[in-house]
Amino acid sequence: MADLLPFRKKNNKSKELVAIHIAPEGVAIASASVVAGLRKLSYVAFLDVSEPLNNASLVASEVSEVGLSDSCCSLVLSTGEYQLLLVEAPEVPKDELKEALIWRVKDLIQYSTDDVIIDFFELPDDAFRGRRKMLYVVAADRKLIEKRISWLESIKLTPVYIDVPEIALLNIAENLSESEAGTVILYLDEKQSIVNMMSGSWLYLSRALSYSHSAQLDNTVLDLQRSMDYFESQIGKSACTRIIVLPLQIGETPLMMELRRNLDADVQSLDLGDVIESDVPLAIDLQQRCFLAIAAALRNEAGA
Repeated sequence: MADLLPFRKKNNKSKELVAIHIAPEGVAIASASVVAGLRKLSYVAFLDVSEPLNNASLVASEVSEVGLSDSCCSLVLSTGEYQLLLVEAPEVPKDELKEALIWRVKDLIQYSTDDVIIDFFELPDDAFRGRRKMLYVVAADRKLIEKRISWLESIKLTPVYIDVPEIALLNIAENLSESEAGTVILYLDEKQSIVNMMSGSWLYLSRALSYSHSAQLDNTVLDLQRSMDYFESQIGKSACTRIIVLPLQIGETPLMMELRRNLDADVQSLDLGDVIESDVPLAIDLQQRCFLAIAAALRNEAGA
């Protein structure tokens, strides 16, 4: 899998990774270190900072106070800050692939070819069933990325990764879908939810649901059913037996009830406290507000 958006500044060997996800109402921060070969959360917080991009000093104070200054950092982009496109892989040498992909997606992206920065990740070989090989391409505005990098540096963090939610989720989901039976990972967000379809530890299909899931329960159920049908009939994988809803839901929500009532799968909501090591108590509110930052901080290859 490619490192999403190639902004490794230097080969920092620190095994501590801080992940940041910026929201209009504040900043989610999570930090993880390697303990006995596994990532363990050492710090998780949501900073209630209005317009955080314009109030870097407040975020920098918190970063410094908890001893995270100069740590390697992964920034998770938000909805509207990138595009994720499924495209046919150009038949070119791998070292020429990014350049070729820019021209492959130029009519699909909202940025000019001079202003776009892209990266890609590959799907398993058996995702194609005799068809041409496909890739997921991530595209983002170069100027936006450069501004985010400058912001990270202003709060005394060292940017080494730019991430997107679809891929950050894999850091948690890879260990939840070990069987060959299909697993649906449904990440809920009021602006744009994400459906990742997995078999074993591999991602085969990712879809964005660009509407409020709470306002459109029927559409959410229908889109999940269509994704599950496509996963089985077109990709040729085993039927999905589990739907894992993220982040942790409080009680039996209307959506959880609708999923259980209408879909032939075991519907669960994941408590991160049950599956990852953490020095910080992972209260429900903290999981919901910081989920993407936590997922990005658990990146396996960080510090390598």
